[in-house]
Amino acid sequence: MAHVSPEDFKAALGSWAAGVTVVTTRLDGMVYGLTVSSFSSLSMDPRLILVCLADTNRMPKMISESKCFGVSILAEGQDEIATWFSKSGREPLAAFPAEIPTIEWETGSPLIAGALGHIDCELDAALPGGDHTIVVGRVLGAGADAAKKPLLYYRRGYRGLVLD
Repeated sequence: MAHVSPEDFKAALGSWAAGVTVVTTRLDGMVYGLTVSSFSSLSMDPRLILVCLADTNRMPKMISESKCFGVSILAEGQDEIATWFSKSGREPLAAFPAEIPTIEWETGSPLIAGALGHIDCELDAALPGGDHTIVVGRVLGAGADAAKKPLLYYRRGYRGLVLD
């Protein structure tokens, strides 16, 4: 295939069910977060994860300056949180809205309370990847709530997981 249309590319990728994360950072007393589904583990030794962030968003630059970020793996029922963080045009704030409670670990990056999992990272590398930046984080802290189910994103909508 010499040419792949943006529509075909999006349709193919939309067929991949992905977990939903919110990536956050704190810089100069301001917090910012972004809904991200391009997230993956990278290495066990050292413990590394990666997220892919659009260069048109302020997040890659903020993480490069703050040298840290957090990843909250959202749980079923946190659709509204995912939607709020996916809205474009938001500015960094002194704090997230009260209906989005957060916790902090070692780096001070806000983590979404009640999430299925949390990962606290220091910046290990920021690499170019087309129109995105691949942000590699060295994991300083991680935890999960085994009693919760994940929030999934599939074909442009949030979904739950049905367990047999």
